Amino acid sequence: MHQNNILKRQYKFFVTICIVVGFVVGTGIFWQPGAVLRDVDGSMWMGLLAWVVGGTAIATCVYMFSVLAKRYEKVHGMVDYAEAVVGKKFGYLAGWFFAIMYQTAGYAIIAWITASFTATLAGHEATRNTPFVFFLTSFYMVITFVLNYLAPKLPIRFNSTTTVLRVIPLILMGTVGIILARFVGDGTVYSQAVTAVDIGFPGAGFLSAVFATAFAYNGWQAAVAFNSEITDSKRKFPIALMLGFLLVMVIYVLYFIGVVSAGDPSVLMNPQLHQYGTRAAFANVFGYRASYIIMVFVIISGLGILNMCCMGMSRGLYSLARRGAGPIPDRMVQLDPKTGVPVCSMVTCVGVSFLWLMVIYGNYNGWYSLPDGRPFFFFLPDFYNLVFFILQIPIFIGFMARNRQDKTIHWFNRFIAPVLAIGGAGFMAYALISRRPEHAVVYLIVFVVLAIIGACFYGKR
Repeated sequence: MHQNNILKRQYKFFVTICIVVGFVVGTGIFWQPGAVLRDVDGSMWMGLLAWVVGGTAIATCVYMFSVLAKRYEKVHGMVDYAEAVVGKKFGYLAGWFFAIMYQTAGYAIIAWITASFTATLAGHEATRNTPFVFFLTSFYMVITFVLNYLAPKLPIRFNSTTTVLRVIPLILMGTVGIILARFVGDGTVYSQAVTAVDIGFPGAGFLSAVFATAFAYNGWQAAVAFNSEITDSKRKFPIALMLGFLLVMVIYVLYFIGVVSAGDPSVLMNPQLHQYGTRAAFANVFGYRASYIIMVFVIISGLGILNMCCMGMSRGLYSLARRGAGPIPDRMVQLDPKTGVPVCSMVTCVGVSFLWLMVIYGNYNGWYSLPDGRPFFFFLPDFYNLVFFILQIPIFIGFMARNRQDKTIHWFNRFIAPVLAIGGAGFMAYALISRRPEHAVVYLIVFVVLAIIGACFYGKR
């Protein structure tokens, strides 16, 4: 492979932690607390337990990826690990999933959620399915792509800055929230308050609440796309990956306590009003004018993680092309001589993202229905999380099988850690399937169809 087509090692330890934290901390944490609270019928402490359980389950997977990162490195960690311990075909499947289904769908989702919060700041009553929201979503997607294409050094600096900016209000709300919680009591007051207000949204149960946290914790897996661009990657990246995720867990738990303690649960638990509930919670703590600033922070968070999605997405088809696989690999592998960006890979993935945006639009305009005629809501965050949890399991099993007699690896990392990670990934997959069984079936059918399409490009130039 020509040296001009190899991405440079340019990210140091602090920047790597910012990449990990930046991929995780986005609009999800502002979006999901209300859903978690609703699923547990307004109990703050059951909701808090859901955040801890969900984070711990995913942390087992993060730890195993850090173990894999110490041993395998080529280009795009997910493909590296899958290829090394399971095989080239499975590595290609994992890479195809990331490129066409995971990161591209995530790009559209984050842009849409950011546009939704922008509509809230602008005072719009409808913030999900309006021409303004979808026009702004498209604008955010295009402008982020242009920034990454024309000035690729600015996005990583933008990420480091926005990572700090988006963490500050979370820590402030969490810190003040703990103080407020001491005056509130054991959280039962919120359950009583919710009971007194008929919000019309019954709780779906603890497992559903656990899985609701997965969207907020989501994103760390996209950081592994940068493993070959980190200086001394095999030593620094595993530490940064684990440290960054644990930092996010602490911040999220603190923030959940804060926003529930300061907000109106009946508003937070209403899926149509939770953005206003979040803003009101900040207004109760920091003042009405400050709530405007907080909404700006939320939008900055969305744009920051959208920027990271674009950076990671551009590595998707490029990583397959480096292995001579995927569509037109001779073109996908080429880097722009001036910017060092895999332009063809980026442009293709942005185009696929707009197709996923059409799927989101179809949700709200009655495009989908089940065979019996019932309307079907194709919610993308559930879809790509479910598939990712399933794909991790063969990787962890393969690692155990291939390294069971390798005494250079600690016995805990050879046996206990993979088993825990399999349990964590399996538990999160089960949580989603039990939440919406018929939806899970449709999600998996779509994945199989797209995987078959991807198979058409395997090994062909």
